[in-house]
Amino acid sequence: METSLNWRRLGLPVYIVLGLLIAFVLLFIVGMLTVDTSAPSNDAPLSADGDAVVEVLLANADPANGALLVETYDCTACHRAGVEVGIAPSFVGIAERAAERRPPLSAAAYLYESITAPDAYVLEGYSNSMVQNYDERITDDDIGDIIAYLLTPDAR
Repeated sequence: METSLNWRRLGLPVYIVLGLLIAFVLLFIVGMLTVDTSAPSNDAPLSADGDAVVEVLLANADPANGALLVETYDCTACHRAGVEVGIAPSFVGIAERAAERRPPLSAAAYLYESITAPDAYVLEGYSNSMVQNYDERITDDDIGDIIAYLLTPDAR
């Protein structure tokens, strides 16, 4: 019984499989080398209708419900518990800081942008760890309530 591998007997199918394997490995390597690992730009264009959108959301907003929603959506995991280890900034004093964060955006428009497009502006010293699809997961009414709560002095 012959134990050595006879490549002629295996033929064309083996060469095709080996060729495809090599092609996939090369594509994987090229893909890894071309991945953009740079941080998101803090110079993203400002939304021209940001204040108008937020004004509609805040018209009937309920800050008390917003306080419950930050618990429901587990925002507190990063904005309370994670503050100590630098995951996210605290909600305490957020209204004042948000008002100065991205001129000419108002505090409410900045908070709206932070929830719905968190990679538009990443605060220096923090990574882009915010959930990226809150604009799809949280209803407009809930976003309005959350922003209304964050604009109160009671935001914690």
